[in-house]
Amino acid sequence: MQPENRARISNRKRERGNVLVYTVLSAFFLFMAVGLGVDLSHLYMAKTELQNAADASALAGASALKLSTTEKIPSAVARANNIMSVNKYNFNNKTFVDTPLIEFAKNLNGSYKTPDIMTAQEKADARFIRVTTPSVAINTFFAIPFIGLSKNLTAKATAGLSVPGNVSACIAPLSAVSCAPNQPNCSLCPEVDASGNCVEPKYYGNCGGANPNAPVSVTVHGPDDPDGDGLCDPKKEFCKGCTYNIRSGPQAGQGPAAGNFQVLRCAGNGANAVKNALAAYGTNCTCGQVSPGGAIETQTGELAGAVKAGLNVRFDDYGGGLNYGTDMPPDTNIAQGASHGNGNNEFFDGISWDQYQGTGTPAVTPVGPNNNHPGIPNRRVLIIPIIPLSEFTDSQGNQIVHMSSMKGFFMRSEVSDGTGGDIQVEYISDDVTGVVGFDPNNVNVINVVTPVLYR
Repeated sequence: MQPENRARISNRKRERGNVLVYTVLSAFFLFMAVGLGVDLSHLYMAKTELQNAADASALAGASALKLSTTEKIPSAVARANNIMSVNKYNFNNKTFVDTPLIEFAKNLNGSYKTPDIMTAQEKADARFIRVTTPSVAINTFFAIPFIGLSKNLTAKATAGLSVPGNVSACIAPLSAVSCAPNQPNCSLCPEVDASGNCVEPKYYGNCGGANPNAPVSVTVHGPDDPDGDGLCDPKKEFCKGCTYNIRSGPQAGQGPAAGNFQVLRCAGNGANAVKNALAAYGTNCTCGQVSPGGAIETQTGELAGAVKAGLNVRFDDYGGGLNYGTDMPPDTNIAQGASHGNGNNEFFDGISWDQYQGTGTPAVTPVGPNNNHPGIPNRRVLIIPIIPLSEFTDSQGNQIVHMSSMKGFFMRSEVSDGTGGDIQVEYISDDVTGVVGFDPNNVNVINVVTPVLYR
């Protein structure tokens, strides 16, 4: 037995040091695994920062695609480059040396081209921008055996204007009428004389000049030119910069139908519901989020007093039982131009959207709210659904109509009694905030657009 025991002891002695080898090897592989994780995390973070830079650059470029044909491509490139230059990557330690690749296309899934090879028509039609960051080398240490001394990374982002016809917004419980695109002979004049001239062109847009109702030039195939003829006819449709009257008072034969005053029931039934919905701000929207194509019920009655009270809080004019509050604040600028008349017969010339923003001529001095009431910018902007004129057929004023689109309007002045309850507005088209675009494959037509990051 002794020789056998001695042999076993001798064999165990030869195994001394094996555990140390295993421990060292295990520690080495563990160290390498942790190190590889550090390198991969580093690459992931750098990639995320590159993607953020690409996203911001694409959105900045897309914001210029609403400009005129001659301005939008150069402005989009400049804005995209500018945002890219102020962004950093690799833990805020690196700046981009090269410029990004900036391409444009008419459709989201279309053929993207750089400006130097685009035709004039392609530049005019461009609605999407794709930005690719310069390729940057991110150094590695532990991952050298697997991917080398460094890894080249880049990021790509595509942004564009929200696609017409597929947006959602909280609307005012009012509506405006327009001719449907498939009705070329339609006119917003409800009554003509024997010679075919409009008797009372109350709904015609006024675009200024010697012939204020004449068609105006717009960007061909732009957001305000769905038929591609380069013209907008204020006698049939809403043209940017032109002023319109949206009736709320007695129509005296004007309007879509004798008893229909274009008030909606989405906020509830009755004058009080309409008044409170028009005065509400922020999360107090009672009409809910609606989209073009949706059905809406109209409201019976004139409701001129309710409409006036609800809208005029924007001018720090509280009446009809309404009182100032954070849920119904005025605008920060309640300037309305020169006034005429007195008391219930007082009305104002109004100011333009450009004057409100401080860029119009002649310049207008902003007028702040009274009574220390803090105001909210752009409260005078209304998002109103557009209903085809042909749908307003019920003289009793209560029917189901369908939105063809949503458009943005600026209240040039408050609603007055002196003009019979007219709402004097200016069509401001795509200069509207708070409208979100969705599915880029929808093909309906609408003029309210906003820059959207698609991918």
